[in-house]
Amino acid sequence: MKYSINQITSCRTTLEADLQAWQEAGIPAIGLWRRKVDDCETGDAVELIRESGLSVSSVSFAGGFTGSTGMNYREAMNDATEAVILAAAVGANTLVVAPGARGRLYTPRHEKKVIVQAVRELAAMADQFGVELAVLPKARPFAGTWTSLHSLEEAAHLIEIVDRPGVRMVLNTFQFVRSQDDVERLPAFLPYVGLVQFCDAPRNPSSEYDQLLPGQGVLPLAETMQVLSEECFDGFVELQVWSDRLWERDSRSILRASRKHIERILPAGPKSSLVLPGPQFVPPFIGMN
Repeated sequence: MKYSINQITSCRTTLEADLQAWQEAGIPAIGLWRRKVDDCETGDAVELIRESGLSVSSVSFAGGFTGSTGMNYREAMNDATEAVILAAAVGANTLVVAPGARGRLYTPRHEKKVIVQAVRELAAMADQFGVELAVLPKARPFAGTWTSLHSLEEAAHLIEIVDRPGVRMVLNTFQFVRSQDDVERLPAFLPYVGLVQFCDAPRNPSSEYDQLLPGQGVLPLAETMQVLSEECFDGFVELQVWSDRLWERDSRSILRASRKHIERILPAGPKSSLVLPGPQFVPPFIGMN
């Protein structure tokens, strides 16, 4: 099973430090956080990522099409276009799209129309670069300005309405896999899933920053991974932990602990399954010398 760790898990470090730490810890792939990439000159960042030899599981985030994050529609689309180009340049298969919550000027019907239009337009462009989109649902208590998709059902319905190749969803265990009943529902949604992001959680998290490393909480992560294996899910499973307490730790200790916990919950298999090849084709980055 292809696993990765997202840069958000080591929030307070730089891109260059992360790439070195991932290599030293033997983590085969990285999920990129655009905020860290933007702290470098983009061409330099792409070169560093390529030279690292790490596979890139995803790029986060594009979106905000409804104006909830302060961008108007065209600004959000221009930003998303830059995100697609970055994803293609580093060989990432998936761009995570947080479409935005309802703006003050939108009715529910208008909001839905705007999001469908945006995802369709972005998908047509992303397809030319070989990049898939993964729309981001979040449970209502944690959705904030990120998204108006509050369930896996709503995300799947959007994908069906958009009706474009290369548009799938993110399945996040903190948001939607909290019980054995949730695990048993997963096979129905996996055809829509392009990326699995996982972490652990206490029984009653009070905020999105209550996330934990695998094995430190109560979520059925091993059972979830077993279902993914049985259903032949072939995308990345990506550890992503939002936690102020975790971010106070040294990134190398975070990665060592993370790898130990990840390999404990992955289904048993040959050791070679933990080593991923680099991308077979990496398109040139627009703007690089």
